[in-house]
Amino acid sequence: MMFEDLASPVLRKAGELGVSFAEVRFEDTVREIITYVNGKITALGVSRTRGAGVRVLYGGSIGFASTSDLSRDGLVKALEDAVSIARALGEGGKRVSEPPVKEGRFQVPTVRKHPSTSGLEEKLDLVKRAYSAAREGGAASITTRYGAYYGIVEVYTTDGIRVSAERLVTGISASVVLRENGKTGDGFETYGFSRGLEAFTGEHSPERAAEKALQMAKDSLRARRPPAGELTVITRPELTGVFAHESFGHLTEGDGIFAGTSPLTGRLGEQIASEAVTIVDAGVDPRGGYYYPVDDEGTPAERVVLVERGVLKGYLHSRESAALLNMKPTGNGRAQSFHHDILVRMRNTFFEAGDWSEEEIIRDTRFGLLLDKPAGGQVSEDGTFTFNARIGYIVENGELKEPVRDTVLAGNILEMLKYVDAAAKNVEISTSPFGGCGKWGQMVHVGDGGPTLRVTRLIVGGEK
Repeated sequence: MMFEDLASPVLRKAGELGVSFAEVRFEDTVREIITYVNGKITALGVSRTRGAGVRVLYGGSIGFASTSDLSRDGLVKALEDAVSIARALGEGGKRVSEPPVKEGRFQVPTVRKHPSTSGLEEKLDLVKRAYSAAREGGAASITTRYGAYYGIVEVYTTDGIRVSAERLVTGISASVVLRENGKTGDGFETYGFSRGLEAFTGEHSPERAAEKALQMAKDSLRARRPPAGELTVITRPELTGVFAHESFGHLTEGDGIFAGTSPLTGRLGEQIASEAVTIVDAGVDPRGGYYYPVDDEGTPAERVVLVERGVLKGYLHSRESAALLNMKPTGNGRAQSFHHDILVRMRNTFFEAGDWSEEEIIRDTRFGLLLDKPAGGQVSEDGTFTFNARIGYIVENGELKEPVRDTVLAGNILEMLKYVDAAAKNVEISTSPFGGCGKWGQMVHVGDGGPTLRVTRLIVGGEK
């Protein structure tokens, strides 16, 4: 444990100040980014985040302060600031639930080429190889990227938590534009893992990322706008993941459940979706995503089944939201950095596998769209969404026909889930160091995904 000696005197001092609970969360992490545009490095950065956040519970109110000064005086000053904030808030009704596990060290398994020990040349080689493959494929404009986030978070509390957790996510991406006969087509591919640079070989090599981006751009060149109206829509795993995370997952976060702003409040045990729907939020899954075995409060990140065969089974909790609702924490207490207080956040949120193959779903569809590659959208607190899918294909009599681009999907997730009638076996869960999930001004790394899904009724914006 790197920071244990610094934590002990602060927790002792917290006891003297009369707090009912205190937590010191240390962080020492690094972010790396390389951006390579049309053969030139346009960004090359390494930034380190090192400091501590101190959270206290005093008179039923929570106070939080952070510091980059890791001396004893610096940490005690942050503690005193947190206590002052809690006192200023006056009497409150907040508590934190009992921690299920008190101690542990959590490391990312079997990393062969950790970014901290890999040289700059090796990282540059990844973006240059993707660029070369895209250029050979005839791309008019090419952006390739490498990114990494890694380091340690340690949590110490007055109720006995002593936890050290390693964080790691690496990624590469290729984005290309093709021009032909006055038309432009664009395509992109990102590979992200909680693994070292050894991940970017074979099926996940830089060359493969460029090839997939080129193929998408070629399809985009000959694609038209989709037909408009209420259609059958088949979503591939990346797009399926957006529905799991953006439109459904946020509705299960314990703070929104407690506040009553989520339409899922008080509905545990209800059938809210078709029997083809099972949705999970997990800290770790062998199929991929962000490796997150323990949260930023030191709670093991358990696998939470949110929906099982259409029935609402669970919510996501931090220690605070669990106490407010008399439930147990699930390992969903997360913060962007030591500068930020804990919020209830997702980890890896995904639909579980069904028993179809993707080919069977397509063969079984008389008319509809097969869609892939999410490209932004909007979701409101009640689960109403508009999402964009960059590329897809018309499905007619069980066969893929011409490509479509820039498809807009609209609806409400709780309505949409009733019309999911098929899920495939091909669950893919992806993550990325380029961005993440935003909530209340905080960004954290997440994973999302699922299998190929079929929804029999979904509003599609396109051409009449």
